[in-house]
Amino acid sequence: MASFQIYLKPRPVSPVYGHSNYLPFKCPSDFEYGPFFADYGTIPSDATEVYTLQSSALAASLSTFYSQLIPSLDAEVPDPNKCHRSGWRGLLQLAVAKARSSFHFQLECEDHIVRLVKGDSAPAPPPASKRSEDFSPEWYKIVYPTLLRGDVELRDTESRDIELELFVWAHMFQVADERSRIWLSFRQEMYELTKLFFAARLPSSYAESPGLINFVSSKILSTASAMASAFATNENENEPSLFSPSSSNGPRSMDSMSCSHADYSGDEANLSALNRPFRRRNLVVADSVDV
Repeated sequence: MASFQIYLKPRPVSPVYGHSNYLPFKCPSDFEYGPFFADYGTIPSDATEVYTLQSSALAASLSTFYSQLIPSLDAEVPDPNKCHRSGWRGLLQLAVAKARSSFHFQLECEDHIVRLVKGDSAPAPPPASKRSEDFSPEWYKIVYPTLLRGDVELRDTESRDIELELFVWAHMFQVADERSRIWLSFRQEMYELTKLFFAARLPSSYAESPGLINFVSSKILSTASAMASAFATNENENEPSLFSPSSSNGPRSMDSMSCSHADYSGDEANLSALNRPFRRRNLVVADSVDV
């Protein structure tokens, strides 16, 4: 079984426990106290708490997370203004692929979180098309409370290791969600852009007027960009974080939660059916590609 070390910075003394030997489970979180990993970046000088975990699955996912997923999501988002309209479908496919990779990685995080929490009584993971609170409420009654437990005390070795593993899975889940949001917004923009452009029906005689075609495409691009900007602004105002805000003294309401990865399953169909109307509104935070 693969082993690896994680590093944590000292936490403030907990008003609940009266000491700092705990893990802060909250969402969203900036993970200012860690976890940090020697194989994936510089360890801060004040990250003096060191723990060794043994988990082949977690070690493999950490490698995928830092070596593949994060570099992919951190890549520069293309500017459709600098791309010929013949390349717009390619930009859409790129955005869909980025969003899909984050989605499936988050599903993997969920699966391991549920197994660690429930052990042998863990339910079977819902299919990807059912990964939302609406379709799988019992599943998310396990996932969401785990991400939002607040300060969790580290006690004996066995329970401590489980809590540390959960903390790392929660860390990867949230970072993947946060880093994918710009691609979700870009994907929305490209859906609107390609839908508007390819839905246009110009007489064949206009093919002899490239200036007019370019004018029309530029107007479509401006419209799509404006729609995407308005969409993102509205989402940021209404749902500024992964989970909806609540009291700072306790877990957040399960009724108000939404997760950015809900219903990604229709990507392939979307690419061949761009003119069908959207079925969901919340594509940046409570996202869906089933259009």
